[in-house]
Amino acid sequence: MIMDLKCIVAALRHCGRFHAIKQGKAFHSHLIKTGFSHNVYAANNLVSMYMDSTFLDQGRKLFDEMPDRNIVTWTTMVSAYTNSGQPQEAIKLYTQMLDCKAEVPNGFMYSVVLKACSLVGNIELGRLIHGRIAGEKFDNDIVLMNTLLDMYVKCRSLNDAREVFDEIISTANSTSWNIIISGHCKERLMKEAVDLFHLMPEPNSASWNNIIGGFADNGNLRALEFVYKMHHKGFKLDEFTFPCALKTCSYVGFLDMGKQIHSYVLKLGFESSCFTLSALVDMYSNCNALNAALKLFHQNSDSSTSFCDNLALWNSMLSGYVVNGKNITAIAMLLRIYRSGSCMDSYTLSSALKVCINLLNLRLGIQVHGLVVCSGYELDCVVGSILIDLYAKVRNIRDAFLLFNRIPKKDIVAWSGLLMGCSKVELNSLSFSLFRDMINLDLEVDQYVVSSVLKVCSSLACLQRGKQVHAFCIKSGYEAERVTLTALIDMYSKSGEIDAGLALFDTVHEKDVVCWTGIIVGCGQNGRATEAVKLFEEMVQKGLKPNEVTFLGVLSACRHAGLIEEGWSTFKSMKLHGLQPHLEHYYCVVDLLGQAGHFNEVEDLIVQMPFKPDRTIWSSLLGACVTHRNSKLVGEVADHLLATSPNDPSVYVMLSNAYATLEMWDSLRTVREASKTLGIKEAGVSWVDISF
Repeated sequence: MIMDLKCIVAALRHCGRFHAIKQGKAFHSHLIKTGFSHNVYAANNLVSMYMDSTFLDQGRKLFDEMPDRNIVTWTTMVSAYTNSGQPQEAIKLYTQMLDCKAEVPNGFMYSVVLKACSLVGNIELGRLIHGRIAGEKFDNDIVLMNTLLDMYVKCRSLNDAREVFDEIISTANSTSWNIIISGHCKERLMKEAVDLFHLMPEPNSASWNNIIGGFADNGNLRALEFVYKMHHKGFKLDEFTFPCALKTCSYVGFLDMGKQIHSYVLKLGFESSCFTLSALVDMYSNCNALNAALKLFHQNSDSSTSFCDNLALWNSMLSGYVVNGKNITAIAMLLRIYRSGSCMDSYTLSSALKVCINLLNLRLGIQVHGLVVCSGYELDCVVGSILIDLYAKVRNIRDAFLLFNRIPKKDIVAWSGLLMGCSKVELNSLSFSLFRDMINLDLEVDQYVVSSVLKVCSSLACLQRGKQVHAFCIKSGYEAERVTLTALIDMYSKSGEIDAGLALFDTVHEKDVVCWTGIIVGCGQNGRATEAVKLFEEMVQKGLKPNEVTFLGVLSACRHAGLIEEGWSTFKSMKLHGLQPHLEHYYCVVDLLGQAGHFNEVEDLIVQMPFKPDRTIWSSLLGACVTHRNSKLVGEVADHLLATSPNDPSVYVMLSNAYATLEMWDSLRTVREASKTLGIKEAGVSWVDISF
């Protein structure tokens, strides 16, 4: 019977390996009949067979019914739950074993529990196990120590990982070196990663790929440098190397280099690799070669291959359409994937949500949100963050906040999307509060988030907060970033500190149109009209092409300062720069000429306007008539004002004030009688930020 038991156990292991659950159950029945089902040796293998065949409930039931268990029993269960994506349950069982003092853990048990800790980020339990490993002298087991090292890396505790690595460095194998190098790459500490790579006794393909992957994730061209060195050293480029190299080409738009890599992929026969093929489609799409991406897609999206097997390729093509602004085509492709019955993954849903963001289509966004919920990705870090960004961009801040509070892990997309969404709907104090939370939680804050926060400070005209953000820029090394510098100049200008804005402007080595426009507008807003005009002339002399906003800034400065000649010549030069004046530009010139009393020129300009003057134009001219007591023109302006805004109470108030100032009593009486039918205008409100 002993021999028979060994044969049955061997058969059970075979059933577990090949998921032959029907035959496994037959052997289970045989063991019950022969009375060996409660034998620890047989029962352990039965539990293992069920767990390996993913029949977790039956395996757990058998485990719970076992009268006797040993460390193998517990380890089998903990390992099975860890490998089947239920690490929390694995940790719970391990804790239960310790609490009931059933067995003393061994190296295998510690290894599987550490893996579970890696999956859920339970670094506290991982540190306790680390203490037990040291106390029980297991630190000579290099496989176990590598698992411990991997746990610290995946829990993003690089200091702990480095301490473990330093302890085992004398016995470290290639796996140990690759884990610590990978950890530094994931934390974007590429200099340290490269230093470790050079210290490694014998780097292998995995070591090279770790470095290449680290640089590729950062969009750094050194990824291609290491691909060349890897090839030169005689290592075979593989299914990991090529996607990373192509990813780098995508980031920097190296189409020619991407084509060369494509040729090499064909030469080595890697084009059939799903990941390499997807990376090729991504590369062509991101390098504005959508037709090449489509050709590659159609050649390989064989109808005989299921969507599930080829979903990565479809995702790449879907992303390509989104990147190239082909949003309607992307929706059609998404519909094909949906109708195929294929399970959409986070990449599919992310691209679908980006289409909704591009189109600012809330209705479509809600439908895709439904797909996200059905697919179980609503609380996924990436998908959830893009959902928040979508709702924030369509100004649905309430739903954005509801999602934000539900997502357990929020990335920079979630935080920045919500922050910028709040600033869009002028919830500026809330935006700044979110920024402070990001700082306090030690979250990554990039230059674009800082730029958005500086715009919030500009809107609040709060110099104290702006200076705090400026200090953060210097501390984080963002002060030299063009997008941040432009936002800082704008913040200081709008807060009345134009000298600080000019000082920052002078530190910029390569000034673009946005930077010049920011300082020109700032000078105009702060009564430095002459400087604004001089800066504009300097900008043109340097060969930069001003845009509509630049001209508006100069014209506005001239309007406030009464610089008629400068304003008029600037306005006429717009067409020389290939720009057509908008209503705002005409308003500035009308106001400038009107306040100077040049009514004939104003009337000629209004007649020449390519569009119908609005309330703003006529209101400006009315104010000029009052200033220069031009009662003759007031009647004509009043007719136009009433025609453009017949139901606006403020128009009647303006006319009443004008008639009263010009002592046109009959007209005043008529306007006041007409205004009574419209009701009373609501009182306005204002606020002020007080610094203590």
